Amino acid sequence: MPSWATVEARGTRRAGPPVAEVGGTVAGRVTLQTVADRVGVSRMTVSNAFSRPDQLSPALRSRILAAAEELGYSGPDPTARALARGSTGAVGVLLTDSLEYAFSDEVATRFLGSMSAGLASTGLALTLLSASEGPVLPARELPLDGAVVYSCLPESPSLDWLIRRRLPLVYVDQPPNPSHPSVNIDDRGGARAGARHLVELGHRRIAVLTSNSAGPHGVLTDPSALRDAYVAGERLRGWLDELGAVGVQPPIMVEP
Repeated sequence: MPSWATVEARGTRRAGPPVAEVGGTVAGRVTLQTVADRVGVSRMTVSNAFSRPDQLSPALRSRILAAAEELGYSGPDPTARALARGSTGAVGVLLTDSLEYAFSDEVATRFLGSMSAGLASTGLALTLLSASEGPVLPARELPLDGAVVYSCLPESPSLDWLIRRRLPLVYVDQPPNPSHPSVNIDDRGGARAGARHLVELGHRRIAVLTSNSAGPHGVLTDPSALRDAYVAGERLRGWLDELGAVGVQPPIMVEP
């Protein structure tokens, strides 16, 4: 078997690894310049055909893409392009729970759908990051331009890595952080309104059933135990605000 250093083909000695010829062009060596030479345009024009199509007429872009397909050129290398632009083209969403949760919980599903819709016109990709601990932490390893931290525990190692990477972050359903923009709804005010409605109807035997995937679960004797679960904790505080004002101390049950 011939070595990588020397390959005999049709009696011609070639240095380097074996290569195949496709359409008269050496496969694996087609570059941006190859396509530019074929069409008779600049390298930048070919690059724009892939990454900035609005800069070209439809007819010229079609010619360039047809030539690229004929030559077997799939486009500028994403890694090189990211280095040149200083941008990866990806926005992460950090979830406390497993990624399966993102596709089974109705609120999380609608949230991610809205994120996708918001990014559609920007050309940015959405990258899901699980905060579950393991040998590989996506929040540490994956190239990102920024991230949304969605309902994530403050002590999450993944959140710590996003902060250490100095990425732009937006917190959603998280305790407000003065260092990052936060998007929250008034969970405490909404819970107060719900409890007030029951009180105004004359009810006094009231129980609270809430959920918190991180625990604790079961009958809750100390409401402060939900201090790390921002949304569940805010809602519980709202219920207790209103019920406590009329002397009602409700039993509290927490489900996963």
